[in-house]
Amino acid sequence: MYRLVPFFISASFNSPAFIRRFMVLTAVCFASGTPAQSEPYDIPQDTAAAINRPDEYAWKLFVALNWPADVTKRAASPAAKFGADGPVVWETWKNARGEVFRSDGKDPGDWLDLPAVVASRNAADVDPRPLQQIARDNQLGIFQPAFDPLAAINQINETRLNKEAYEFVRSKTLYNRDGQNALAKAGELTISFPLPAKEIKAQWRVISEADKPRYHWTTLRQGNTTIIFGLTALHITTKDLPNWFWATFEHVDNPTRPGNEPWMLESRDSFACPAAPYNCNLAPSGIGLQGTKWAFFRLRGTQTDFVDSRGNITLLANSQPEGGFQKSSSCITCHARATIGASGNDRLQVFMPNGESANGPPDSNWFVTKDANGKSILRYTQLDFVWSLFRAQPKQ
Repeated sequence: MYRLVPFFISASFNSPAFIRRFMVLTAVCFASGTPAQSEPYDIPQDTAAAINRPDEYAWKLFVALNWPADVTKRAASPAAKFGADGPVVWETWKNARGEVFRSDGKDPGDWLDLPAVVASRNAADVDPRPLQQIARDNQLGIFQPAFDPLAAINQINETRLNKEAYEFVRSKTLYNRDGQNALAKAGELTISFPLPAKEIKAQWRVISEADKPRYHWTTLRQGNTTIIFGLTALHITTKDLPNWFWATFEHVDNPTRPGNEPWMLESRDSFACPAAPYNCNLAPSGIGLQGTKWAFFRLRGTQTDFVDSRGNITLLANSQPEGGFQKSSSCITCHARATIGASGNDRLQVFMPNGESANGPPDSNWFVTKDANGKSILRYTQLDFVWSLFRAQPKQ
Protein backbone atom coordinates (compact mmCIF):
# COMPACT_ATOMS: atom_id res chain seq x y z
CA MET A 1 0.00 0.00 0.00
CA TYR A 2 1.30 3.47 -0.85
CA ARG A 3 1.43 6.09 1.93
CA LEU A 4 -0.02 9.42 0.76
CA VAL A 5 -0.60 11.08 4.13
CA PRO A 6 2.56 13.27 4.11
CA PHE A 7 1.53 14.72 0.76
CA PHE A 8 -1.93 15.58 2.00
CA ILE A 9 -0.61 17.27 5.12
CA SER A 10 2.11 19.30 3.44
CA ALA A 11 0.03 20.77 0.60
CA SER A 12 -3.57 21.50 -0.27
CA PHE A 13 -5.10 19.36 -3.01
CA ASN A 14 -5.11 22.14 -5.62
CA SER A 15 -1.76 23.73 -4.81
CA PRO A 16 1.12 23.50 -7.33
CA ALA A 17 3.25 21.74 -4.70
CA PHE A 18 0.67 19.01 -4.21
CA ILE A 19 0.19 18.54 -7.94
CA ARG A 20 3.94 18.23 -8.54
CA ARG A 21 4.37 15.72 -5.73
CA PHE A 22 1.34 13.72 -6.80
CA MET A 23 2.66 13.52 -10.36
CA VAL A 24 6.05 12.28 -9.12
CA LEU A 25 4.40 9.65 -6.92
CA THR A 26 2.17 8.51 -9.79
CA ALA A 27 5.16 8.20 -12.10
CA VAL A 28 7.01 6.06 -9.55
CA CYS A 29 3.96 3.83 -9.11
CA PHE A 30 3.59 3.21 -12.83
CA ALA A 31 7.33 2.79 -13.42
CA SER A 32 7.65 0.06 -10.82
CA GLY A 33 4.51 -1.86 -11.78
CA THR A 34 2.51 -3.20 -8.88
CA PRO A 35 3.66 -2.39 -5.32
CA ALA A 36 6.53 -4.43 -3.96
CA GLN A 37 5.89 -6.81 -1.07
CA SER A 38 5.21 -5.16 2.27
CA GLU A 39 5.97 -8.29 4.32
CA PRO A 40 8.53 -11.01 3.55
CA TYR A 41 5.75 -13.59 3.11
CA ASP A 42 3.93 -11.44 0.53
CA ILE A 43 4.82 -12.82 -2.90
CA PRO A 44 6.33 -9.91 -4.84
CA GLN A 45 5.12 -8.88 -8.27
CA ASP A 46 7.56 -6.31 -9.61
CA THR A 47 8.51 -6.12 -13.28
CA ALA A 48 10.92 -3.24 -12.69
CA ALA A 49 12.82 -5.24 -10.08
CA ALA A 50 12.91 -8.30 -12.34
CA ILE A 51 14.59 -6.20 -15.03
CA ASN A 52 16.83 -3.92 -12.97
CA ARG A 53 17.59 -5.96 -9.82
CA PRO A 54 17.02 -9.56 -10.87
CA ASP A 55 19.19 -11.24 -8.22
CA GLU A 56 17.66 -9.27 -5.36
CA TYR A 57 14.21 -9.98 -6.77
CA ALA A 58 15.02 -13.70 -6.98
CA TRP A 59 15.87 -13.81 -3.27
CA LYS A 60 12.66 -11.98 -2.33
CA LEU A 61 10.71 -14.57 -4.27
CA PHE A 62 12.74 -17.31 -2.59
CA VAL A 63 11.83 -16.10 0.90
CA ALA A 64 8.14 -15.55 0.12
CA LEU A 65 7.67 -18.88 -1.62
CA ASN A 66 9.54 -20.80 1.09
CA TRP A 67 7.51 -19.23 3.89
CA PRO A 68 5.65 -21.79 6.07
CA ALA A 69 2.20 -22.41 4.63
CA ASP A 70 -1.39 -22.63 5.77
CA VAL A 71 -2.16 -25.80 3.83
CA THR A 72 -5.95 -25.37 3.93
CA LYS A 73 -5.68 -21.96 2.27
CA ARG A 74 -2.76 -22.87 -0.02
CA ALA A 75 -1.09 -19.65 1.12
CA ALA A 76 1.49 -18.26 3.55
CA SER A 77 0.94 -18.46 7.29
CA PRO A 78 1.91 -14.94 8.45
CA ALA A 79 2.26 -15.94 12.09
CA ALA A 80 4.72 -18.73 11.32
CA LYS A 81 8.47 -18.35 11.74
CA PHE A 82 10.54 -18.47 8.58
CA GLY A 83 12.56 -21.68 8.49
CA ALA A 84 10.11 -23.72 10.57
CA ASP A 85 9.61 -27.37 9.58
CA GLY A 86 6.60 -28.31 7.51
CA PRO A 87 5.14 -27.42 4.11
CA VAL A 88 6.00 -24.09 2.51
CA VAL A 89 3.92 -21.96 0.15
CA TRP A 90 4.97 -23.45 -3.18
CA GLU A 91 4.34 -26.97 -1.86
CA THR A 92 0.64 -26.10 -1.56
CA TRP A 93 0.43 -25.17 -5.24
CA LYS A 94 -1.03 -27.68 -7.68
CA ASN A 95 1.32 -30.48 -8.66
CA ALA A 96 1.60 -30.75 -12.45
CA ARG A 97 1.84 -34.52 -12.20
CA GLY A 98 -1.62 -35.75 -11.29
CA GLU A 99 -3.21 -32.64 -9.79
CA VAL A 100 -3.15 -30.43 -12.90
CA PHE A 101 -2.74 -32.95 -15.69
CA ARG A 102 -4.83 -35.94 -14.73
CA SER A 103 -4.27 -39.36 -16.27
CA ASP A 104 -7.84 -39.32 -17.60
CA GLY A 105 -7.50 -35.82 -19.08
CA LYS A 106 -10.49 -34.52 -17.11
CA ASP A 107 -10.96 -31.06 -15.58
CA PRO A 108 -8.82 -31.01 -12.42
CA GLY A 109 -11.38 -28.87 -10.54
CA ASP A 110 -11.34 -25.64 -8.56
CA TRP A 111 -8.20 -24.41 -6.81
CA LEU A 112 -9.50 -25.28 -3.34
CA ASP A 113 -11.50 -28.39 -4.26
CA LEU A 114 -9.14 -30.63 -2.30
CA PRO A 115 -6.72 -29.73 0.49
CA ALA A 116 -3.08 -29.72 -0.53
CA VAL A 117 -1.39 -32.98 0.44
CA VAL A 118 2.17 -31.89 1.08
CA ALA A 119 3.12 -32.97 4.59
CA SER A 120 4.53 -36.17 3.10
CA ARG A 121 4.86 -37.62 -0.36
CA ASN A 122 3.85 -41.10 -1.37
CA ALA A 123 5.28 -43.63 -3.78
CA ALA A 124 3.29 -42.15 -6.68
CA ASP A 125 5.41 -38.99 -6.47
CA VAL A 126 8.55 -40.90 -7.38
CA ASP A 127 8.62 -41.60 -11.09
CA PRO A 128 10.85 -44.68 -11.47
CA ARG A 129 11.46 -43.97 -15.17
CA PRO A 130 14.73 -42.30 -16.10
CA LEU A 131 14.39 -38.73 -17.32
CA GLN A 132 15.05 -39.78 -20.91
CA GLN A 133 12.28 -42.39 -20.79
CA ILE A 134 9.78 -39.87 -19.40
CA ALA A 135 10.67 -37.57 -22.27
CA ARG A 136 10.49 -40.29 -24.91
CA ASP A 137 7.07 -41.32 -23.62
CA ASN A 138 5.98 -37.72 -24.11
CA GLN A 139 7.76 -37.32 -27.48
CA LEU A 140 10.31 -34.80 -26.18
CA GLY A 141 13.40 -36.59 -27.43
CA ILE A 142 15.75 -36.41 -24.43
CA PHE A 143 18.69 -38.75 -24.98
CA GLN A 144 21.49 -37.61 -22.69
CA PRO A 145 23.87 -40.56 -22.14
CA ALA A 146 25.41 -38.81 -19.11
CA PHE A 147 22.18 -39.15 -17.14
CA ASP A 148 22.29 -41.88 -14.49
CA PRO A 149 19.00 -43.83 -14.61
CA LEU A 150 19.62 -45.25 -11.15
CA ALA A 151 19.52 -41.75 -9.67
CA ALA A 152 15.81 -41.49 -10.46
CA ILE A 153 15.07 -44.13 -7.84
CA ASN A 154 16.44 -41.88 -5.08
CA GLN A 155 14.93 -38.57 -6.11
CA ILE A 156 11.65 -36.73 -6.45
CA ASN A 157 11.13 -34.22 -9.24
CA GLU A 158 8.04 -32.09 -9.18
CA THR A 159 6.60 -29.08 -10.95
CA ARG A 160 3.94 -26.93 -9.31
CA LEU A 161 1.70 -24.15 -10.65
CA ASN A 162 0.36 -21.23 -8.63
CA LYS A 163 -3.32 -20.29 -8.64
CA GLU A 164 -3.12 -17.87 -11.57
CA ALA A 165 -1.20 -20.30 -13.77
CA TYR A 166 -3.50 -23.16 -12.78
CA GLU A 167 -6.69 -21.23 -13.51
CA PHE A 168 -5.33 -20.16 -16.91
CA VAL A 169 -4.68 -23.81 -17.78
CA ARG A 170 -8.27 -24.65 -16.82
CA SER A 171 -9.81 -21.68 -18.63
CA LYS A 172 -8.07 -22.64 -21.90
CA THR A 173 -8.67 -26.41 -21.45
CA LEU A 174 -4.92 -26.96 -21.62
CA TYR A 175 -5.12 -29.70 -18.98
CA ASN A 176 -5.68 -32.37 -21.65
CA ARG A 177 -4.16 -33.15 -25.03
CA ASP A 178 -7.47 -32.52 -26.78
CA GLY A 179 -7.56 -28.90 -25.67
CA GLN A 180 -3.97 -28.29 -26.71
CA ASN A 181 -4.52 -29.98 -30.09
CA ALA A 182 -7.58 -27.82 -30.74
CA LEU A 183 -5.55 -24.71 -30.00
CA ALA A 184 -2.89 -25.71 -32.51
CA LYS A 185 -5.33 -26.81 -35.19
CA ALA A 186 -7.08 -23.43 -34.90
CA GLY A 187 -3.83 -21.84 -36.02
CA GLU A 188 -2.94 -20.06 -32.79
CA LEU A 189 0.68 -18.90 -32.92
CA THR A 190 1.10 -18.69 -29.17
CA ILE A 191 -0.70 -18.42 -25.86
CA SER A 192 0.02 -15.98 -23.04
CA PHE A 193 -0.24 -16.72 -19.33
CA PRO A 194 -1.33 -13.85 -17.05
CA LEU A 195 1.20 -11.59 -15.33
CA PRO A 196 0.89 -13.21 -11.84
CA ALA A 197 1.52 -16.74 -13.19
CA LYS A 198 4.36 -18.63 -11.50
CA GLU A 199 5.78 -22.12 -11.68
CA ILE A 200 8.19 -24.04 -9.46
CA LYS A 201 10.38 -26.98 -10.40
CA ALA A 202 11.90 -28.76 -7.43
CA GLN A 203 14.22 -31.70 -6.94
CA TRP A 204 14.61 -33.77 -3.78
CA ARG A 205 17.25 -36.34 -2.87
CA VAL A 206 17.39 -39.00 -0.15
CA ILE A 207 19.14 -37.66 2.95
CA SER A 208 19.89 -39.04 6.40
CA GLU A 209 18.36 -38.09 9.74
CA ALA A 210 21.60 -36.27 10.58
CA ASP A 211 21.20 -34.09 7.45
CA LYS A 212 17.78 -32.73 8.38
CA PRO A 213 18.89 -29.51 10.16
CA ARG A 214 20.61 -28.37 6.93
CA TYR A 215 17.71 -29.17 4.61
CA HIS A 216 14.09 -28.45 3.94
CA TRP A 217 12.86 -32.02 4.10
CA THR A 218 9.84 -34.20 3.52
CA THR A 219 9.12 -37.91 3.95
CA LEU A 220 7.91 -40.74 1.75
CA ARG A 221 6.39 -43.99 2.92
CA GLN A 222 7.32 -47.24 1.20
CA GLY A 223 5.63 -50.09 3.04
CA ASN A 224 6.70 -49.80 6.67
CA THR A 225 9.74 -47.66 5.82
CA THR A 226 9.89 -43.88 5.99
CA ILE A 227 12.39 -42.29 3.62
CA ILE A 228 13.63 -38.74 4.21
CA PHE A 229 14.07 -36.49 1.18
CA GLY A 230 15.91 -33.16 1.28
CA LEU A 231 15.30 -30.32 -1.14
CA THR A 232 18.40 -29.86 -3.29
CA ALA A 233 17.27 -27.70 -6.23
CA LEU A 234 14.61 -25.10 -6.87
CA HIS A 235 13.75 -23.34 -10.14
CA ILE A 236 11.48 -20.28 -9.83
CA THR A 237 9.84 -18.92 -12.99
CA THR A 238 7.42 -16.00 -13.07
CA LYS A 239 5.56 -14.14 -15.83
CA ASP A 240 6.92 -10.77 -14.65
CA LEU A 241 8.41 -10.42 -18.14
CA PRO A 242 6.98 -11.37 -21.55
CA ASN A 243 9.62 -14.13 -21.85
CA TRP A 244 9.32 -14.91 -18.13
CA PHE A 245 11.79 -14.35 -15.30
CA TRP A 246 14.10 -17.26 -14.46
CA ALA A 247 15.98 -17.98 -11.23
CA THR A 248 17.56 -21.17 -9.94
CA PHE A 249 18.81 -22.12 -6.46
CA GLU A 250 20.88 -25.05 -5.22
CA HIS A 251 21.79 -26.49 -1.86
CA VAL A 252 25.41 -25.72 -1.05
CA ASP A 253 26.10 -29.44 -0.46
CA ASN A 254 25.21 -30.47 -4.02
CA PRO A 255 28.70 -30.43 -5.56
CA THR A 256 30.12 -32.65 -2.81
CA ARG A 257 27.31 -35.21 -2.54
CA PRO A 258 28.36 -38.64 -3.92
CA GLY A 259 27.38 -39.09 -7.56
CA ASN A 260 26.56 -35.42 -8.13
CA GLU A 261 28.06 -33.29 -10.85
CA PRO A 262 30.16 -30.26 -9.91
CA TRP A 263 28.84 -26.83 -10.82
CA MET A 264 29.89 -26.48 -14.45
CA LEU A 265 28.79 -22.85 -14.80
CA GLU A 266 30.00 -20.12 -12.46
CA SER A 267 27.37 -18.78 -10.07
CA ARG A 268 26.37 -15.14 -10.30
CA ASP A 269 24.60 -13.34 -7.47
CA SER A 270 25.02 -9.56 -7.32
CA PHE A 271 22.74 -9.35 -4.28
CA ALA A 272 24.73 -11.70 -2.02
CA CYS A 273 28.04 -10.65 -3.62
CA PRO A 274 27.97 -6.83 -4.02
CA ALA A 275 31.38 -6.61 -5.73
CA ALA A 276 32.30 -8.11 -9.10
CA PRO A 277 32.73 -10.87 -10.20
CA TYR A 278 29.63 -11.75 -8.12
CA ASN A 279 30.60 -15.41 -7.62
CA CYS A 280 31.26 -15.48 -3.87
CA ASN A 281 28.76 -18.35 -3.44
CA LEU A 282 27.35 -16.93 -0.21
CA ALA A 283 23.81 -16.46 1.03
CA PRO A 284 22.74 -12.81 1.34
CA SER A 285 22.41 -11.20 4.76
CA GLY A 286 19.59 -9.04 6.04
CA ILE A 287 16.65 -11.00 4.62
CA GLY A 288 16.13 -13.53 7.40
CA LEU A 289 18.13 -16.50 6.10
CA GLN A 290 20.75 -16.58 8.86
CA GLY A 291 20.19 -19.35 11.40
CA THR A 292 17.71 -21.20 9.17
CA LYS A 293 17.98 -24.17 6.82
CA TRP A 294 17.51 -21.75 3.92
CA ALA A 295 20.95 -20.21 4.57
CA PHE A 296 22.41 -23.33 2.95
CA PHE A 297 20.96 -22.41 -0.45
CA ARG A 298 22.76 -20.44 -3.15
CA LEU A 299 21.41 -18.49 -6.08
CA ARG A 300 23.16 -19.94 -9.12
CA GLY A 301 21.89 -17.13 -11.31
CA THR A 302 18.96 -15.39 -12.99
CA GLN A 303 17.99 -15.02 -16.63
CA THR A 304 15.85 -12.37 -18.32
CA ASP A 305 16.91 -12.56 -21.98
CA PHE A 306 18.41 -14.90 -24.56
CA VAL A 307 21.54 -12.73 -24.95
CA ASP A 308 23.29 -10.02 -22.95
CA SER A 309 23.79 -6.40 -24.02
CA ARG A 310 26.79 -7.39 -26.17
CA GLY A 311 25.00 -10.21 -27.95
CA ASN A 312 26.60 -13.04 -25.95
CA ILE A 313 24.35 -16.04 -25.38
CA THR A 314 23.17 -16.26 -21.76
CA LEU A 315 23.34 -19.62 -19.99
CA LEU A 316 21.76 -20.79 -16.74
CA ALA A 317 21.98 -24.26 -15.22
CA ASN A 318 21.25 -26.14 -12.05
CA SER A 319 23.46 -29.18 -11.52
CA GLN A 320 20.47 -31.28 -10.48
CA PRO A 321 17.75 -31.02 -13.18
CA GLU A 322 20.33 -29.98 -15.79
CA GLY A 323 22.85 -32.65 -14.87
CA GLY A 324 24.65 -33.85 -17.99
CA PHE A 325 24.16 -30.70 -20.05
CA GLN A 326 24.98 -27.79 -17.75
CA LYS A 327 27.45 -26.13 -20.13
CA SER A 328 24.83 -25.69 -22.86
CA SER A 329 21.82 -25.06 -20.63
CA SER A 330 19.61 -22.02 -21.13
CA CYS A 331 16.31 -22.09 -19.27
CA ILE A 332 14.74 -19.38 -21.40
CA THR A 333 15.68 -20.94 -24.77
CA CYS A 334 14.78 -24.48 -23.74
CA HIS A 335 11.37 -23.35 -22.55
CA ALA A 336 10.83 -21.31 -25.71
CA ARG A 337 10.53 -24.73 -27.39
CA ALA A 338 7.51 -25.70 -25.27
CA THR A 339 5.03 -26.32 -28.07
CA ILE A 340 2.22 -28.39 -29.55
CA GLY A 341 2.33 -29.36 -33.23
CA ALA A 342 -0.10 -27.74 -35.66
CA SER A 343 -1.33 -31.22 -36.58
CA GLY A 344 -1.73 -32.10 -32.91
CA ASN A 345 0.17 -34.38 -30.51
CA ASP A 346 3.79 -33.85 -31.58
CA ARG A 347 6.08 -31.31 -29.91
CA LEU A 348 9.47 -29.77 -30.52
CA GLN A 349 12.16 -31.83 -28.83
CA VAL A 350 13.90 -30.48 -25.76
CA PHE A 351 17.39 -31.05 -27.15
CA MET A 352 19.03 -30.17 -30.42
CA PRO A 353 20.13 -32.95 -32.82
CA ASN A 354 23.68 -32.88 -31.40
CA GLY A 355 22.36 -33.67 -27.92
CA GLU A 356 22.97 -30.21 -26.45
CA SER A 357 20.34 -27.99 -24.91
CA ALA A 358 19.00 -25.23 -27.15
CA ASN A 359 20.42 -21.83 -26.22
CA GLY A 360 20.52 -18.33 -27.62
CA PRO A 361 17.69 -16.65 -29.56
CA PRO A 362 14.97 -19.00 -30.84
CA ASP A 363 14.85 -19.82 -34.55
CA SER A 364 11.63 -18.59 -36.13
CA ASN A 365 11.67 -21.70 -38.34
CA TRP A 366 10.99 -23.77 -35.25
CA PHE A 367 7.45 -22.41 -35.29
CA VAL A 368 6.58 -21.17 -38.79
CA THR A 369 7.96 -22.10 -42.22
CA LYS A 370 7.10 -20.99 -45.75
CA ASP A 371 5.95 -23.10 -48.65
CA ALA A 372 7.21 -22.85 -52.22
CA ASN A 373 4.92 -19.88 -52.83
CA GLY A 374 6.17 -17.99 -49.78
CA LYS A 375 3.03 -18.66 -47.74
CA SER A 376 3.60 -19.02 -43.99
CA ILE A 377 2.77 -22.42 -42.57
CA LEU A 378 2.36 -22.96 -38.83
CA ARG A 379 4.48 -25.85 -37.57
CA TYR A 380 4.12 -25.48 -33.81
CA THR A 381 2.05 -23.37 -31.45
CA GLN A 382 4.27 -21.93 -28.74
CA LEU A 383 2.99 -22.68 -25.24
CA ASP A 384 4.39 -19.59 -23.52
CA PHE A 385 7.54 -21.21 -22.10
CA VAL A 386 5.54 -23.70 -19.96
CA TRP A 387 7.01 -27.16 -20.47
CA SER A 388 4.78 -28.76 -17.85
CA LEU A 389 1.97 -28.72 -20.43
CA PHE A 390 3.61 -31.76 -22.06
CA ARG A 391 2.13 -33.84 -19.22
CA ALA A 392 -1.38 -33.42 -20.62
CA GLN A 393 -3.09 -36.71 -21.50
CA PRO A 394 -5.97 -37.42 -23.92
CA LYS A 395 -9.43 -37.00 -22.44
CA GLN A 396 -11.02 -40.35 -21.60
